[in-house]
Amino acid sequence: MVAATLIAVVVAAGVLLWPVLEYLGDTDSAAVFDPVVVTDYRADLSVDRDGTLTATETLTASFPDDRHGIFRFWDVRDPSDDRVRLIPYDIKVTRDGHGEPTDLVWQQGRAFRVAKIGDPDRTLTPGEHVYVISYRIRGVLSPSTAGAATRGSGSWPADQNRASFYWKVVAGGWQVRFERTEVRVKLPTPATDVRCAYGYDDAGQCELTGVGTDSLTIRTGALAPRTPVTIRATQDLPAPDRVILPWTPPFDGVLGQSPVAAYGLAVLALIGIGVGWVWSWRGREKSPGYPVAYEPPPGLGPVQTCYVMREQVPANALVATLLHQAQRGLTTIQQTQGSAWRIEARGGDWEGVDPVTRQVGLALGVQNAGGAFEVDGSQTAGSRLQSTADAIAKDTKAWARGEGLVINELSEQIGRFLALAAWVIAALLVFIRPGGATMWALPFLGFGIGGIGLLFVEVETRRTPKGREQWARAGGFYRLLSTPSAQDRFDFSARKDLYTAFVPYAVAFGCAEEWSKKYKLSTGHEPPVPSWYVGPTTPHSLVGASTAFAGFESSLRSSIGAYEASQSSSSSGGGSSSFSGGGAAAEAVGHGEGRCRTCRR
Repeated sequence: MVAATLIAVVVAAGVLLWPVLEYLGDTDSAAVFDPVVVTDYRADLSVDRDGTLTATETLTASFPDDRHGIFRFWDVRDPSDDRVRLIPYDIKVTRDGHGEPTDLVWQQGRAFRVAKIGDPDRTLTPGEHVYVISYRIRGVLSPSTAGAATRGSGSWPADQNRASFYWKVVAGGWQVRFERTEVRVKLPTPATDVRCAYGYDDAGQCELTGVGTDSLTIRTGALAPRTPVTIRATQDLPAPDRVILPWTPPFDGVLGQSPVAAYGLAVLALIGIGVGWVWSWRGREKSPGYPVAYEPPPGLGPVQTCYVMREQVPANALVATLLHQAQRGLTTIQQTQGSAWRIEARGGDWEGVDPVTRQVGLALGVQNAGGAFEVDGSQTAGSRLQSTADAIAKDTKAWARGEGLVINELSEQIGRFLALAAWVIAALLVFIRPGGATMWALPFLGFGIGGIGLLFVEVETRRTPKGREQWARAGGFYRLLSTPSAQDRFDFSARKDLYTAFVPYAVAFGCAEEWSKKYKLSTGHEPPVPSWYVGPTTPHSLVGASTAFAGFESSLRSSIGAYEASQSSSSSGGGSSSFSGGGAAAEAVGHGEGRCRTCRR
């Protein structure tokens, strides 16, 4: 569960922080200049003593054919302090004296507030149109180090004891060409120290009047697209307080622009993690302890034994069951030619085996003497094997419930639903980004991370006392197969067929290598060839048998793969959870070494 939690944390961090990558992206290269020409631009800016700007911009714009409107970009970042945001509000737009549809969006994370002005379903009449854009912005008066500190230029002198109006009176976000501009600025106090320039390098000089008064007028001639006009006017008053954020602009798309909301959501996320973790912890069953066992629980086949221990159908369920049938003398497994195999019925007591093994025999038609199933890599064989593998999982779970070994736990099912819903809601919130921030998904991600264990398959059920007893027996038997702890007390010589009898169980548990190694360490000999294998190799040709069993498992995979490939054009498909490859059967009779692969917990 630790690994799953770490993966969940990485995924959550990735979906939350992707706006940072968006912010860091190069937007300049994607800029497209607008063919609209602003023949006349006039703006009236009024700043009060609290630092609130009230602005009205009037544009006379000449439109070509097939245009819907214009875009107004506000860069909300303050160049003098990266913890301040200058966000426009009360935005109103008219065109030719009438209200105009306006859609407000964020771009480059939350670096730019953009007004998409115009009806996207209707084009404008070519010619001149007059737009009036009004808005307000708080915090425009900054300490007078603005401009000087950021540029390090003596042409922008600073006085830390006074406020300063450092502002792009013609915004740099306009992607249209201006023929002329005129901006009137009303300040709270007379401004004796005023600087004005245009362009991002302040190379251009603008016409400035009204110095020494509280009313300034700035005029320019033609301006290329995205050319700002900037002034800095020192005021004879202290800089008013401004809202300061504890994070820099790249994280605005994640955390928004409200510290209170961010802190509140962070607290809710921590609560969600705690609630999810407690709920998940309560859904985990404490191990009963594994006693020493020298055989599987009575009456249980390989798949059932693994299931009562792990509450999950093993990956090699189909292979283990076919080997179990052969080991019980019900079938033989014979290589016919090349990669083709034949599972042939021998009759026998099918009623004496577990129901899962019996159902597999029925599905493949090998319950009656003379019956056979060809594993030849064909789509027909693959279809039968696939449906049989799918049925194993259903039959095993139905058997466990029918025997009273497991029950559904309502609280855990509710927790599973809520954990899944939390991830879905979080994904939607990250995609929608209410307010332009992903942080609204934080509480849901918190619960999803804390409750990640609720999504595990085994959490949907809980073992009964009878089920826990079988769990303990199965666990003890698993220890016998997978660990060397009991090798000194386990006497293979007493029953020479004991090794092959337990091969199907070792395959189901994914510990065939360990079981093979244990036999070799105990006897000093290579593992024997199962008597129920009939192939081109002799019973003494161990390496040949090992290779042949690998071929049998490969043939099963090939048949199922052929069937899945035939269905891929009409279905999303997917392999059964009851079958996987990897040569598990071959490992049981071969002599390689490796770590034990268990049923997933």
